[in-house]
Amino acid sequence: MFKVPKKTSVWKTPFNSPVGHMTFAPELIKFIKQKNKYRTYRFADEKYSAIKVGDIVAIKQNFIEEPISQARITQVAKVKFIGLPYKTEGAHESCDSKEHQRKVLSGYYAYLGRPIQDDDPFVVIDFELI
Repeated sequence: MFKVPKKTSVWKTPFNSPVGHMTFAPELIKFIKQKNKYRTYRFADEKYSAIKVGDIVAIKQNFIEEPISQARITQVAKVKFIGLPYKTEGAHESCDSKEHQRKVLSGYYAYLGRPIQDDDPFVVIDFELI
């Protein structure tokens, strides 16, 4: 199991990465390259809600134009924040508690102007590097 890094990014403005791209915080890129991270939790805006199994997407680090890889989407599920697991084995970085997970995701989505709420919609996306 790998843990959320001690220092995580806080994004005060949303990323306008084009459709067909999944952008990740710099602290997560090494987990992706090592193929330890192959699941992501995304606030369910229209861009991520449109992703479907079989799509090919570019994997990028925030603020870096060149993709690090491409990935095939292998699974997509919609879930409320309260239903997201915070301790996982290998697919997604683990948090110490649900409140720790809320703090991390509230940083990634700080541009919402509020903490993540239990009933906020998320999309769980599994991918494999190609």
